[in-house]
Amino acid sequence: MTQKKDKVDDGANGRRRQPSTTTAALAGALIGALAGLTGSTLAYFEAKDTRREEAQARRSDIRRAAYVELAATANKYVQQATQLLTVSLDPVKTPQERRRQFENGYAPANTDLARAVTTARLVAPPEGRKDLAAIDTRSARVGELATDWYGKGPEGVDVAKADAEFAEAVRAQLAALQSFMDRAADESL
Repeated sequence: MTQKKDKVDDGANGRRRQPSTTTAALAGALIGALAGLTGSTLAYFEAKDTRREEAQARRSDIRRAAYVELAATANKYVQQATQLLTVSLDPVKTPQERRRQFENGYAPANTDLARAVTTARLVAPPEGRKDLAAIDTRSARVGELATDWYGKGPEGVDVAKADAEFAEAVRAQLAALQSFMDRAADESL
């Protein structure tokens, strides 16, 4: 019987050692799992922040490109409208020359400006859209004044008055563009 007791004692000691080994192994696995989970969570949030920053950078690039295009096309539009008005009010220019200036210069510049304003409107914040509406309104006035004498020619027109009215409309359009660009510069682009 003594032998059995020894076996039982050895068995009991063996079982006592086994739970402490199992507990240590489970604790190690738990610590490893928590470390892995923490690392994965941190990596996820870092990747999420990186994606957000990259998306913001892409939006800013798109917005900048649209605003640069708007400024360039607005200036080209003013230039072409001015040339149309000059040709329209020149008594030596023929109706064909006026039409050619309209079709080859003013009309494409007008189309380009409309496209640029629309693109900028799509990417601008709400405050910028108000400024874009002002640019659009002022550009329409410049267009009206530039095309008023296109079909008629200069007969009976007070050229100095027409030039002054046109110059004021251009000034207002460019001021609206400048206001928009100033607001855009204040955005976090």
